[in-house]
Amino acid sequence: MSRWWVTSTGPEKPSRSAGHFTVTIGLHEAVIVARAVGELDYASTDLLHRQITHAWAATRSAGLVLDLSGLTFCDSMGVGVLVLLLRQSRRQQAALILSGIPPRLERLLTVTGLRTAFHVEASVEEAIQAIRAAPRPPAAPPPGESEPG
Repeated sequence: MSRWWVTSTGPEKPSRSAGHFTVTIGLHEAVIVARAVGELDYASTDLLHRQITHAWAATRSAGLVLDLSGLTFCDSMGVGVLVLLLRQSRRQQAALILSGIPPRLERLLTVTGLRTAFHVEASVEEAIQAIRAAPRPPAAPPPGESEPG
C-alpha cells in the first residue's frame, strides 16, 4: 500500500541559471520513498533536505529510499546533501538506500570515495526489499514523546 504525501517544486528562488527540480515523497507501507527529479544543485538541495527531514519527523519508518533515477544533474552541493542525509539517517538509526543512481553521479561518488558509504540498489522495489530484510534496532520515540515506562 502506498500513500503519497507531498510533491514540492524548486528552486524557491529561481534564477536564470537554475534548473527545474521536483521531490515527491510518499510512504510505501513502513518505508519512506522520495523521488528526486531534475537538477540537484545549490538551488535545490535545501528543498530536498527539508522535505526528507519533515517526512522522517512525521512518521516512524523502517527507512528511506531516495530514488535518484530522475536526476539530470548533480553538483558538489547535491553530493553534500546526500552525505548530510546519510549522517542524519545514521543518527536516527534509520536505513537510507539510494536507488536508480545516474551513471555520472555513480562516477562522481566513486571518484570522491563516497560510493562505498552508501547502500545502493538498482530499483526502488529492490531498495524497499532490502530495508524490509535488514535487522532493525528498536525505534526511538519521535521528538517530544517520552519512552514508555
